[in-house]
Amino acid sequence: MQEGGTYDKWFKWSAGGVVVSLAGITAHMQIRKKIKDTDVLLNVPFVSTPWIADGTTGIYLMDVGTDDRYRIYIKDNDSLGLCVKHKNIIGVYDLFLYNSDEESILKQYGSITITAAVTR
Repeated sequence: MQEGGTYDKWFKWSAGGVVVSLAGITAHMQIRKKIKDTDVLLNVPFVSTPWIADGTTGIYLMDVGTDDRYRIYIKDNDSLGLCVKHKNIIGVYDLFLYNSDEESILKQYGSITITAAVTR
């Protein structure tokens, strides 16, 4: 992810080769420098409205028949200034998908590199 740049990526969740329906699903994602940190670098909320060009940062769900997908969209202004010391940040993230009973049914997680931008 580039500091001050828009991040836009689509994902599909499948089990046994079958795409899982996202009907009734909500989502939430956070990025931190370290798992134990209490400070959140970026909080990426669930957005219940359809994605539009230059929309707000959030997790958007799309149901296109049997092609359910979720989109992580982080707008440039939301990533601007994350690399305060102008050094890359190697951090961690997780994204939870919740069913209608608010149970976490999928967790996507891993490391993330936020590359410091020269342009400020």
